[in-house]
Amino acid sequence: MKTASQLVESIERFQRVFWDKRSAGRPPVGVVNTDIYLPIKYLRRPLPREFVAPADLGTGGNLTDYQFAFADRPVNCDDWIPFAAPWRAIPWLEAWCGCPVQHARGSLKPAPSCHTAEALVNLPAHDEWFTCLCQQTQNLLEALPDDCWVSPTILRGCSDVLGALRGLPNLYCDLYDAPELIDQAAARIQERLRRALDQHFALVPPKRGGYGHIFGYWAPGPTIALQEDALGMCRPTVFRDIFQKYNADLVQHLGPYVLFHLHSTGFQHYRHVLEIPGLAGLQLTVEANGPPLLDMLPALQEILSRSRLLLFVDHRFDELPAVLPHLPHEGLYLVIPETCLDSDDAYRRFVSRFWSQP
Repeated sequence: MKTASQLVESIERFQRVFWDKRSAGRPPVGVVNTDIYLPIKYLRRPLPREFVAPADLGTGGNLTDYQFAFADRPVNCDDWIPFAAPWRAIPWLEAWCGCPVQHARGSLKPAPSCHTAEALVNLPAHDEWFTCLCQQTQNLLEALPDDCWVSPTILRGCSDVLGALRGLPNLYCDLYDAPELIDQAAARIQERLRRALDQHFALVPPKRGGYGHIFGYWAPGPTIALQEDALGMCRPTVFRDIFQKYNADLVQHLGPYVLFHLHSTGFQHYRHVLEIPGLAGLQLTVEANGPPLLDMLPALQEILSRSRLLLFVDHRFDELPAVLPHLPHEGLYLVIPETCLDSDDAYRRFVSRFWSQP
């Protein structure tokens, strides 16, 4: 558990260096147990059937994020803000839009439910999943540790939900064959995403002056990391021409603390993302099969010159020494896996190697 003084110090660092982009002090650096990105591991007992229903998600069936990864951490002097979110193994928005939630050994996935693009016109609304999401959020609030924030769960973007409804190969064909139908369906999905976020922030009050998020940061106001992962396989103009406006609407609606999530394997549309008015910055996950960090350096520098960057070095940690000295720290938040920094001493050595100021 983090102490109150540790939290105050990290929150001040997020405010000063990340959000305000001041030069005084080092950027926030968080350390994460990467198993939190495999939330199926949170299960305490097997799910009862192949297709999961909201009634299967009663209390006690799975660990919370905090119980799984934050109650007993090897690194406690870092800036990671502990969180708990409604169980992220559930594809909440996809299920609300009609995808059956299929359970197989080791995973949950949304099963396609629209066999033609035309079927998206009458998109069903399985509101029981929205009700369940609200109840899960309330349950977390009622048993929240002092050093933990309730974050929005993973709520994927319109393209991702469309990819679940149609299957990714069909979606990629639809984007060329029926872009008008895809655009119309995205608008309906957008309405539900906006409703889910509004409900979250109606239930969850600020804590220590702000809000937490599953990427381990603190923000002074309502925050979310939008995503359109399905578009990593598309030309950047697909995002610009169809999906940019829906993300821009959410940024305008939620305010100045909205980020956008990208992967190094498919971030070629980042310039169009940066054009979204009022967007707070980008979150970029570095992957093993993506480009080397040194090859990405010009893009990272451009992002920080124009906005903010939450850089999750999920892979290629050994390449950081060649890159980090060339990145401005104003507007930067760095996240490192526990496997790379496995103790408070290792964390302190890492920080002192790259920044002279605390």
